[in-house]
Amino acid sequence: DQYVYNPMDDRPAEVERDEVKNFLTDQRYALNFPGAGVAYHTNPFKDATEITGSPRLSIWMSIDVPDTDFWVRLYEIMFDGSSVFLTEDLLRARYRDSLTKPVLVKPGEVNRYEFNGFYFFSRRIAKGSRLRLTLTCPNSIFLEKNYNGGGVEGEESGREARKANVKVYHDSTRQSFLELPVVE
Repeated sequence: DQYVYNPMDDRPAEVERDEVKNFLTDQRYALNFPGAGVAYHTNPFKDATEITGSPRLSIWMSIDVPDTDFWVRLYEIMFDGSSVFLTEDLLRARYRDSLTKPVLVKPGEVNRYEFNGFYFFSRRIAKGSRLRLTLTCPNSIFLEKNYNGGGVEGEESGREARKANVKVYHDSTRQSFLELPVVE
């Protein structure tokens, strides 16, 4: 799976202009990544299932730029198609191994990215519901924009902007997975 993130494309920010009163159930955020992200769905749950805690995502990816940001969000998609936002995490590629020692990415290199900062949540997932995991690059008016150039954060601008080609791997040697804190 792959997608292209263009930091100069401001279409995703269009949904952020207006106040969203029902943020947790509004589908605009769950579906608003025009070609710049991927979504994965579980099979429908056979029984109601409680999930309590913080999920963990381990995912193998390559990018063709020295740095970019990733935003993963988890939703419950109910039988009728409506959604409920559950949790999210963000990660800047240069901090994939350490939050104190940034290391730029070698373009094209396949790396494992660990998302361990999901918010705690507790929800009883309804029978017949599925989970949707979205992976995008954040292009939000509320976050510092990463222009993907690998320069000093906060000093880069649109002049240094580069499109990022993101490829996700999930094969027998690079198994990406989402670990859920299911309550038995």
